[in-house]
Amino acid sequence: MLKGQPAVPDVEEEVLPSQLQVGMFVRLPSGWMDHPFLFNQFRITSEKQLEILRGLGLATVVYVPSKSTALPLAVPVAPAAPEMPASPSPEQVQAAADKRARMERIARQRVRIAHCEKQYLSTANQIRDVMRNIHAESERAVMASRELVGGVVDTFAAEAELIVHLMGDRVVDENIHFHALNIMILSLLLGRACKLPPAAMRVLGEGALFHDVGKARVPDSVLRNPARNRHEEEFYRLHTVYGGEMVRNLGLLSPQAVAIVECHHETLDGKGFPKGLSGEQVPTLARIVGLVNRYDNLCNPLQADKGMTPAEAMGHMFKSEQARWGAPMLQAFIRVLGIYPPGSLVQLSNGVLGVVVSVDHADLLRPSVLIYDPGVPKNEAIIVELVAETDIKVDHVVPPGQMPPEALRYLAPRRRLSYYHTSKSSP
Repeated sequence: MLKGQPAVPDVEEEVLPSQLQVGMFVRLPSGWMDHPFLFNQFRITSEKQLEILRGLGLATVVYVPSKSTALPLAVPVAPAAPEMPASPSPEQVQAAADKRARMERIARQRVRIAHCEKQYLSTANQIRDVMRNIHAESERAVMASRELVGGVVDTFAAEAELIVHLMGDRVVDENIHFHALNIMILSLLLGRACKLPPAAMRVLGEGALFHDVGKARVPDSVLRNPARNRHEEEFYRLHTVYGGEMVRNLGLLSPQAVAIVECHHETLDGKGFPKGLSGEQVPTLARIVGLVNRYDNLCNPLQADKGMTPAEAMGHMFKSEQARWGAPMLQAFIRVLGIYPPGSLVQLSNGVLGVVVSVDHADLLRPSVLIYDPGVPKNEAIIVELVAETDIKVDHVVPPGQMPPEALRYLAPRRRLSYYHTSKSSP
C-alpha cells in the first residue's frame, strides 16, 4: 500500500517458490507454527529469506502484487516437484532458533500487558470509590486519592524504564473515573519528563485526578452536546469555577492542586478560560494537565467519528497549538508517547500492517506493534517488539480510511484510547 493511497482490495496470486525474489510480498499457506518466520505474511527483504522459503517444501506461495516492489520470476520450463531437504539447512536451524526466542518475547509481552491491564482496572476502581465518596466522606476520599497518587509517583521515581501501554477494549469505559485516570497517568508521565520533584508530582496527580470534578454541577444535556450554543458553552465553561469551589471547600487540597482544577483550560496565548490568563500567569502544573486533557479530547471527542488518531492529534498540537502550550512542553509530551503513540495504525518496512500497543522510552522509533495477519486468530494476534527486531521498522502511519477494511476490523482500533504504564521488569 502506497502512502496517501486509499485502501483497495488485495489481488492475490499463487506462485511457485522458484518464482520468488526480493521485494515480493508473500503469504504462506501454512500455520504460524509450521515455518520459522515471525510473520505468516511479509515482504521478502533478503536472499537468506529466499533460501529458507524455497526449502520449506511448499507447492505454492500466495503473492500480493499491491504490496510488492518486485514481480515474480518467470515460471521454469519444467518446474520440479517441491522436495523437503534431507536435513534442515544451517539457515533454517538458525531461523527456527530465532523464532523460538521471538515466541518467548511475545509470551513475556502478553504477560506484561495482562499485568498492566489488571493494575489499570484496580486503579480505575479506586478512583471510582474516591469520586463516589468525595461529598459524603470528603476527608476519607481525599486521603484515599492521596495514597493512590503517592503510590503511582513512587513507582515513577523508582523505575527508570517505564513503558506506556494502550489498554484493550475490555478495560476501557466512558465513565468519568476512566477519563480521570487517563489524565492523571499522562499528566504524571509528562511531569516526570519535565523533571518535576516528587512533591510537585504528588500535587500534579491530585489536581489531575480532580480536574473535572466541577462537571458534576453541569447537566449531561450540556456536557454531551457537541454543538453547544453560546449560552450552553458559557455554562459548560463554568465547570472549572464549580470545580475550584468544590475542592477549595474540602479544605484538604493544596492551593496548587486547586489551581490545577481552576486553570486547566487556561493557555499561554490568553485564549483559554475561565479568566483568560496568559504566559506565566498560567500555573505550570495546570498547563501540564491542560495539554494532556486537550490531547485526550482530540482523540476521544464527544462524536467518536470526529476523533483524531494519536499521531494526527500529536501532529496537530505540535503544528498548530505551540502558542497554547509552549514548544518545550509539547516536545516533552512527544518524548512521553513517542513518534508513533499507542493506538497509531502503522505499516512496517516489510509491508505488514499493525497497531501500536506500547511505547518503549529507550527507543521511541521502535514501539511494540500488534500485527494484522489473517492466518493468525484475532485473539492470538502477534505482538512484535521492534526494539528486538532490528531488521524491521515503522515505515509510516496509516490513516484509518486508508486501511483495508479487513485489517481495520482485525486490529480494531480502540473506541476510546486509554493508557497505563508498567516497567520492563514487570511480570
